[in-house]
Amino acid sequence: MVTWEISNAVVTVYFNVRLPLDKIANLIPYAQYDPETFPGLIIPLKGSGDKEENIKALVFNSGTINISGIKRLEDIEYVAKKLRELFKQIDIELPKDYKIKVQNIVVNGKFDYDNIDIVRLADEVPDSQYNPEAFPAVTVVFDVSENYRVKFNVFKNGKFVCPGLKGEFNSFDEIKRHVDYVLNSFQEKVIKKYVKK
Repeated sequence: MVTWEISNAVVTVYFNVRLPLDKIANLIPYAQYDPETFPGLIIPLKGSGDKEENIKALVFNSGTINISGIKRLEDIEYVAKKLRELFKQIDIELPKDYKIKVQNIVVNGKFDYDNIDIVRLADEVPDSQYNPEAFPAVTVVFDVSENYRVKFNVFKNGKFVCPGLKGEFNSFDEIKRHVDYVLNSFQEKVIKKYVKK
């Protein structure tokens, strides 16, 4: 099983309720709101972990909230809960049910194999790019579905970076299953063929 962790994620949470941005800006002192330069309100937040994350929530009056700087899937649900609690303190109710759209997840991790023939991989897989003088990994495009492609930067030691995972989900568990599916499919359909024996 491929091991992985998120290095960054940007998600949109749809609460589908009107939000009074002027009221929020007046009652949350650290919120940033200047409607003449940007139509959203910015709320800096902390994640659920020990590290100092730089999570920002961009709140729009439509009830759409863009969250950037997420490092763990659990933080999506954690941030949504924190926003509900924060807004409740100023008498604004956010629904418990919401839709999540992953705009972008950057994942880094390790395949189950340590010795990948990245030169042969670059030669044989269409749309691959490898320039060892500039970057020590091969960039491989993988078709997840007909209209959904992701790139993998694959290193010869089996490590990888995968930017551009996305989709619409109802929970962070669905997101995890999706990431697992994409990474393990790529390992099974592509990486396995290029392991040096």
